[in-house]
Amino acid sequence: MNPPLSRRAFGLGGAALVGAALAGSPGGGAHAAEPPSGEWVDVPVPPLAGRSHLLGIAAPDPWHVFAGGTENAYQPDSRAVMLQRTPRGWTRVAMPEGLVVVNDVRARHAADVWALAAGRNAQERTDLLHWNGHRWTAVAGPEGELLQAIEVDRTGGLWATGISGDATTVSVRRHGQWKNALTLPQPSGLNAIAAGSASDVWAGGYGESQIGPTPLWHFDGAAWKRTPWGSEWAHWILQIEYVAPDDVWFYALEQSPLFPPPTLHHWDGSAFTAHRLPSPSDPAGEVRPKSVMGFLGSIAADGRGGVWASSPYDPARLLHFDGTSWIQATPPLGVTAYSMTRVPHTGIIWAGTQVGTVWRKS
Repeated sequence: MNPPLSRRAFGLGGAALVGAALAGSPGGGAHAAEPPSGEWVDVPVPPLAGRSHLLGIAAPDPWHVFAGGTENAYQPDSRAVMLQRTPRGWTRVAMPEGLVVVNDVRARHAADVWALAAGRNAQERTDLLHWNGHRWTAVAGPEGELLQAIEVDRTGGLWATGISGDATTVSVRRHGQWKNALTLPQPSGLNAIAAGSASDVWAGGYGESQIGPTPLWHFDGAAWKRTPWGSEWAHWILQIEYVAPDDVWFYALEQSPLFPPPTLHHWDGSAFTAHRLPSPSDPAGEVRPKSVMGFLGSIAADGRGGVWASSPYDPARLLHFDGTSWIQATPPLGVTAYSMTRVPHTGIIWAGTQVGTVWRKS
């Protein structure tokens, strides 16, 4: 199986970040904060077969959740799966034949959901899928493009990043028609995209070199501009979590030869601040860099100005950052949440895990 290079598909593609376990000096001395109310709980869902992962999750309202991924991963009979929650409970939903993994899920409302799914070789088959409230069907993407990431803005526009030949693209779909929004003359790929309105879109991805500029672009409704990322090493933008024009979170990996873990970055409308995740040995609130192998985790805004993070180098804890301080929460099981999302206008967080289970925090 060879899914696209993205934050969620990276582990399934068989690639790994390999580095020595390094400890560095503390990156900050933030005090420990009181955790938000509510506990993380495991939610019963239809069981998946064999080795399974839930790589994309969307929750457009308090009554509906869509969690997609794969079961029997790495096996000849691996297949894409989609679990759906309605007021009646959780069910499995049929997917088009021949797909082995769902990499991303985005939803505007319960009868308008989009997903990216791949066949055994993503270069040969990557499908854009749509749920209309009754079934999943394939929808044509931008012609000649291999899609990597999708996002739905608040006006209903569907944004997609992709690769077309030797170029990287961003396209937008409105009223059933695709329009190219950005073309970059290199195939490095933009594997993360987030949008508020049609005039506030962020796209990021993997740097062309370790010391080149970090590929982070912003669209203001008139033009795309490359956003400076002040660091010695280029960063791989793994995930972008849009809350408001002056409240955007970036989960990123420094492309340093020392293989540091992912870091959390915040845009306040005028500047970035960087925040290192605590390592497993740190007391609550202290921040220390540490190396990481394998799959890279996920983040979700909490609706109160902070963000939740799940990291593979510390699966015994879920981490919460309120903008100043870190707190640690115990997950239902010591595994990584591969995908996380917040129900709009609530503090409810849903997560899909590396073992095909679903968690909820309320």
